[in-house]
Amino acid sequence: MKKIIALTAIGAALHATAAQPATTIQLASLEWMPFSGATLPGDGLSGTVVAEVEKRLGNNVKVKYFEWKETVAKGESDPEYAGYFPVYYTAERAESKCYLSQPIGKSETGIGYLKETPVLWKKTGDLAAFKIGVVEGYANSAEFDAAVKQGKQPVEVVSSDTNNVRKLVGKKVPGIVIDRLVLRYLTLHTGARDSVMFSDHLLTESTLHVCFRRSPAGKAMQEAFDAELKKVDTAKLEAAYLQRLEAGAK
Repeated sequence: MKKIIALTAIGAALHATAAQPATTIQLASLEWMPFSGATLPGDGLSGTVVAEVEKRLGNNVKVKYFEWKETVAKGESDPEYAGYFPVYYTAERAESKCYLSQPIGKSETGIGYLKETPVLWKKTGDLAAFKIGVVEGYANSAEFDAAVKQGKQPVEVVSSDTNNVRKLVGKKVPGIVIDRLVLRYLTLHTGARDSVMFSDHLLTESTLHVCFRRSPAGKAMQEAFDAELKKVDTAKLEAAYLQRLEAGAK
């Protein structure tokens, strides 16, 4: 009888464990297509990678979208959020702002321009001859941002990549700082698809990360995330995702 009771108790405990709903992790993000976006499949390329990792950990992911400055504020300070993504690596973020995950992808940042009026440059200092569109709060490249801060690089500040591309297409600025894939996506379904170019030179190539809140819980989440991320073929996920987007544009 004691054995039956013990086995029944074990079975009930296992059933209760199995019946527990998955934990939902809430992250802040911005509309930065194709890396992240509410209307994109899987919340974007970066969102797909994050969701795959968390699924393997038994978690669901809920993403809420804001302008970049609010995304940072929510992700770093609001207890309702576990963090935010995707973010570039910066020493300040890594040392004092949050716990950065291992890379979930990469971003190639360069200059977008119109084919009919090319922005010709070989080194960052050459861009000082042009007023360049930038997004408020974005880290561009150390050299470019330093030139802006020193007043050597004229810029036109906007609130989003979408507005930056609009200014470029509308010939309000001769060039914009933008990620290669973002520029490709934002012109994919428009008449500007073949008229907007991306520079041969890069300002910088940056890894992309999840920025988990700087707390004991955030540190534990980052460590668990990184351990599971090692098992995910992110390159394969990225290739399949981009192929899907390109196919949908035809």
